[in-house]
Amino acid sequence: MSYQKRIALFPFLIAAFALAACGQKAPEQQPTAEDPAVQAQIEEDDELKTREEELNRREAELALKEKEADLARREAALSKPSTSSKPKPKTTTTASAPAPAPKPAAPAGPRVYTVPAGTSIEVQLPATITTKTAKVGDRISASLTQDLVVDGKVVARAGNLLQGSVNEVISGSKKIGGTPTLGLTFDNLTLADGSDATVNGTVTQVAAKSDKGRDAAKIAGGAVAGAVIGHQVDGDKGKIIGGLLGAAAGTLAAKKTGTEVELPAGTVIGFTLNSPVNVTM
Repeated sequence: MSYQKRIALFPFLIAAFALAACGQKAPEQQPTAEDPAVQAQIEEDDELKTREEELNRREAELALKEKEADLARREAALSKPSTSSKPKPKTTTTASAPAPAPKPAAPAGPRVYTVPAGTSIEVQLPATITTKTAKVGDRISASLTQDLVVDGKVVARAGNLLQGSVNEVISGSKKIGGTPTLGLTFDNLTLADGSDATVNGTVTQVAAKSDKGRDAAKIAGGAVAGAVIGHQVDGDKGKIIGGLLGAAAGTLAAKKTGTEVELPAGTVIGFTLNSPVNVTM
């Protein structure tokens, strides 16, 4: 190449070099871990993160403690009786239930009641007894006309039975010349509770059933032997209703021979105790 041509190309070469120099800039410096500012920022971020984690942990612990305390308070409230002064809600009912009846006092236990000797028990015959048909040993019964009361306690009720037997029979129609006689005795009393008590006494009163309100003839047992207790005579049949009462023996005797002693149904008999009767109720 000639010198002239080289001279001509020189400006172009300088321009090319300049362009090349402009296109290749020096690389910018990137921050590295060894840069103190970067390192400080990293440490600050780490510390902030650590603080946040610590704060979150404490908040979680506080929330857990509050839940445990609330649970403990609820358990304590459930274990104690309610002292709330709030009125209970009223319940509406169509009819108020009646108050329960008070329970009766428990019985103090059985007690012994004594029916003293000399007590008069009045009974009424339910069926006719006559010397014509009666036999010694026949069982008889009569009903109490009123309650038997001792110390305010009813030991035997009206209608309870006084039972006994026929202990002597002399029939005027079967034994010529004999005095018609009917002997009665009572030995058992049915009590108010259904049990039985043994009794010992004497027939001291006999009265025909009165349909006109007439008083019964009464006998003082043992005081007047053979007192008159009745003298009603059936003129058609010749039977004597009643007769003479032998107080010591408790027997009825007709006033004349050849007749019968007859106690019709409804006859009232007085029976006086010779010994006391103990009743446990």
